[in-house]
Amino acid sequence: MRAHVLTRCRGVALALGLAGTAAVVAARGQVLPPLEQPTAADLASGAKVFEVYCARCHGIDGTGGSGPPLTRPRLRRAADAAGVIAIVSEGVPGTSMMGAWSLSEIEKQQVGAYVGSLGQRPPEPLTGDPDRGRRVYATAGCATCHILEGEGTAFGPDLTDVGVLRGKAYLRESLITPAAAHPDRPVPYEPYGYPAYVSVRARSQRGEEVSGVRVNEDTFTIQLRDKTGRLLSFRKADLQQLTFELGASAMPSYRVQLDDTQLDDLVAYLMTRKGRP
Repeated sequence: MRAHVLTRCRGVALALGLAGTAAVVAARGQVLPPLEQPTAADLASGAKVFEVYCARCHGIDGTGGSGPPLTRPRLRRAADAAGVIAIVSEGVPGTSMMGAWSLSEIEKQQVGAYVGSLGQRPPEPLTGDPDRGRRVYATAGCATCHILEGEGTAFGPDLTDVGVLRGKAYLRESLITPAAAHPDRPVPYEPYGYPAYVSVRARSQRGEEVSGVRVNEDTFTIQLRDKTGRLLSFRKADLQQLTFELGASAMPSYRVQLDDTQLDDLVAYLMTRKGRP
């Protein structure tokens, strides 16, 4: 949420988080297969494409950011290199991930091979203890704003499968500097997104003021959720003032409340949350 603008998430994207896709349809409607035996040059070229198109969401080393980590042997939306190429080619409907139409066929194949190579790396080590982290999650009051496996309040993001959607560095930053780590919310009718969970204050023509986080917005209306969980909808024309607190977050910083060990434990616990089977 560093800017109140529509942002384009172009890259191998928000999902090279995973589940099986088979072959890929290229722009001209033909099947685009993965490279059978990628060379070192193919992987190097794929890494360059990744850096330009994918690192913004998935991290320069593929360990995650606002998009899922890719350093895993099996991704959620892409079981193999063909699945990766499919996502790069077509995007993921309903997310901020759009197809990289400007890439050539060989570039798509090379980035598919490179992402596949990321999954062969050793898993990112967790420095904390998930069991202790579960207790930190409870005592820190995280459930007052988040749902995890059906329990909690839907004021902030659902954390049920956060372990496959985010990397540990991103989660730690979210705990220490929440305003610097807001995810994008996709716009369903376009391959764009806008910063989600922005704190907003709305003042009616009669001077009544409410505050909450933005749930949805279009040209004429805005929907907020307040801390009690109520969903509020306003016509912008009916408001006296609408203020976006872009440099703030409804989530408090835990930099002081939790020490380094507790932060490591909480991140480790969240990284084990991979959704219900």
